[in-house]
Amino acid sequence: MTNEHDKKDSEQLPGSVTEFIGRLLRKMRYRRKVLEDVKAELTSHFTDELADCTEEAQKTERAKQLIADFGDPKLLGILMRRAKKRCRPLWQKAMVRSLQVLGICILYLLVCSIPLLVGKPTLSVDYVEWLNELVRAGREEAENARPYYEKACELNVEMPKWLADNMSSWPSDFNDAGSKLLTDWLDDSRGAVEKLREGARCAGYWANYHTDETRLDKDLVGNAMKILPGYRRLAFTMRWQIRRQADDGNVEAAMSDAIALSKFGSHLQAHGLLIEQLVGIAIEALAHGEIFSILERTAVHSHILNSTYQQLEEQFGRQEAVISLEAEKVFWYDAIQRGFTDDGQGNGRLLARGLPFVVTENLTDNLWNIVSFNFPDREEMVAEIERYYAEFDNVLSATPRRLHDKPADERQTNHRVKIAPVLLKHNTPAYTRVSALTWRVKTDRQTLLTVIAALRYEKAKGRYPADLNGLIEAGYLKTLPLDPYSNEPLVYRRTDDNFILYSFGPNLKDDGGISGKGISGKNKQWTDEGDTVFWPLPGH
Repeated sequence: MTNEHDKKDSEQLPGSVTEFIGRLLRKMRYRRKVLEDVKAELTSHFTDELADCTEEAQKTERAKQLIADFGDPKLLGILMRRAKKRCRPLWQKAMVRSLQVLGICILYLLVCSIPLLVGKPTLSVDYVEWLNELVRAGREEAENARPYYEKACELNVEMPKWLADNMSSWPSDFNDAGSKLLTDWLDDSRGAVEKLREGARCAGYWANYHTDETRLDKDLVGNAMKILPGYRRLAFTMRWQIRRQADDGNVEAAMSDAIALSKFGSHLQAHGLLIEQLVGIAIEALAHGEIFSILERTAVHSHILNSTYQQLEEQFGRQEAVISLEAEKVFWYDAIQRGFTDDGQGNGRLLARGLPFVVTENLTDNLWNIVSFNFPDREEMVAEIERYYAEFDNVLSATPRRLHDKPADERQTNHRVKIAPVLLKHNTPAYTRVSALTWRVKTDRQTLLTVIAALRYEKAKGRYPADLNGLIEAGYLKTLPLDPYSNEPLVYRRTDDNFILYSFGPNLKDDGGISGKGISGKNKQWTDEGDTVFWPLPGH
């Protein structure tokens, strides 16, 4: 009803007034609803002012005067727009200002994002070839044990399920049917065992990596996983071969194959991808477990003990490192190459696809970096990767005891790394566990040599030495075996007819040679409670 009334009033006004109101509203440039209200107000004002005019000429003249009194419609429109804005409710003003700020921020981000979206990476380095050159280290292909191990995997016959269900048993525990099953299977896998032996006689081992260049991280690990399960099955085949020979009284052959299995495991260590090295550690631990078992179960002749000691000492001496993370850098180098531009001199700026590699754990830093576009350049990113892995090399070289005794802030790996990408720091827990495995391997090697030395001493003198110094004085050991969990020599005590040799273990304290327990309640090595007892064997 009101709209109809306003429309009727507007039609009764002189044309000059209608035109003036229209010009004023156009100059005001405001929301439609507000303009309608203003039009209604102006229409009502002019109608009231012209109501007492009886003649049309009088109304027209009066209208001109009123229009002149209002002044310039452009200026008036601007003033009315400002007045309407000042009259807004506080919440509405706050919302408008917020939207304006947000718009400015979005515009700023869009403008500043242009460098992230413009440009492309230069794939100048073939990092798969870089990795191949790294692991090969200039050696001749004739030195490579990998072809023998791969052939052994091809020749290896799948283990019968019954044997797989009795992995903790020895052939002497089997009935006739079980013995025949084992014999027949090992006969079928004879070629695989022989190829493993041949590979173990090679000087080195390295893989020939290949991948789809667009998914280097996925394909490298995926290709490695195609062969590693076969290595694991091959190791268990050799373990059954070792046990059968030992039970048959052919201790020398069993010990020789156990050493070959240990070399197989060590071949996979200290180079290549981390997952390959971890499989190598597991295989070596399997081999050492078999050697310990042979020493405990059988009467090993002196010449076999001497030969075993010499071969293991030579093998361990050639391989100082157990784990190397150098090859793990390949994933970061390739990601940086694909996520940054290249200025031709080893540097460049970040691209959008490289953003995940520079996100840190600090939310404030991330927000500031985004707002200020303060991202590391290519050279800085590479430097951070190098710094991170250099720090972890220090962790790998420090004994667990030494790491524990450091101040808390110094124990935090990567605490000095400035950028500390989240993706990189997520590797830290895994690498810390790798460090623990490294020291287990090193300790296993020392204890294995020490046990063999003590047995050799007993064979020669009819008794065990009173302490470890006796082994050195008699020439059976060159140095005292270090316990990395105490930074002191391994604990040795002679008993009535045997001896005990143990490490403090992960809890870093001497529990008097009381072994830790597994979930089943049986003695177990490397538990968080109790000592890690190497001799006598757990469970004996």
